[in-house]
Amino acid sequence: MFVKFERVPMIRPVWDGTTRLENKIESLFNGFLAPDFGGLRPPAMDLVERQNETHVVMELPGVQKEDVKISLMEDLLTIKGTRKSQALPEGAKWIRSERQNGEFSRTVQLPHPVKTDSISAEMTNGVLRIVLPKAEEARPREIGIK
Repeated sequence: MFVKFERVPMIRPVWDGTTRLENKIESLFNGFLAPDFGGLRPPAMDLVERQNETHVVMELPGVQKEDVKISLMEDLLTIKGTRKSQALPEGAKWIRSERQNGEFSRTVQLPHPVKTDSISAEMTNGVLRIVLPKAEEARPREIGIK
């Protein structure tokens, strides 16, 4: 007969059960429901539709504008880039590194056709802003009644 002894602390922290539950829920969403982005978490993005245009705002801290490529094919907007790793000074070592480095790619389907010759993009302080004007056929029109 085998007996298993398990050491249990006399007093467990109040948050111990909550932390384990949070970890299980996070692993469920990360492993099962989250899309696979090749290991690198995609940058956060906002997509805002206005009457005559759509605005895309993407956070890209530590990414240079030369390392970002934007393309539009039909109604698919793709933003690709590279976040380069930070070099350590001589004699230094990492204690903790949570920032992800490497290539990322994000593709979104736009809800309307775009006037491609008027697209503008700018990057300031690690925030990419893209303005996608709606094509004439996608803009709302007022129709008069006869």
